[in-house]
Amino acid sequence: MSEPVKCPVCGKKAKTGSAIDCARHMFGVGDKPHRAWVEAQGLSFIDLLIEQATTPGNQSYVTLAEFIEKAQDRPAETKN
Repeated sequence: MSEPVKCPVCGKKAKTGSAIDCARHMFGVGDKPHRAWVEAQGLSFIDLLIEQATTPGNQSYVTLAEFIEKAQDRPAETKN
């Protein structure tokens, strides 16, 4: 992508502009809106977090990054 990736929840730009960094941001923030967005994608936030913490590699980041990339074509969710 030519444009930096933005968080589909809060609109924050990823540090390096990559979807992987955006996934790190979402895990790092971990508040209710970010968790809810992950759950709305059919993923389990806690299962991804546990997998990331207990297995080598970045598979959870990669999985979440794929969903974040798909969401870049859609507008950011509105804050309530």
